[in-house]
Amino acid sequence: MTQHNTAEIDRIVLDYLASHSTAHEPAREEDLFETGRVNSLFAIQLMSFLESRFGVEVDVDDLNLRNFASIAKITDFVQRKQLEADPA
Repeated sequence: MTQHNTAEIDRIVLDYLASHSTAHEPAREEDLFETGRVNSLFAIQLMSFLESRFGVEVDVDDLNLRNFASIAKITDFVQRKQLEADPA
């Protein structure tokens, strides 16, 4: 599994969001649910994208929308899952 740094994950997630919206690029800490950029249906699509793009597994215990509320939280989530899968 390729380990990505924070800037790389941020950019990949931003590009994914941009491919699904014409709205402005969100700030790293912007709440994606409060701004309406992400709803619960799109969150499921986003989780599927994260699994396929970063090779992580989103478990039932991870289905907390707080994990996906901002670019920063999504990046933290991906990095945490990558470390769990490959702690070396």
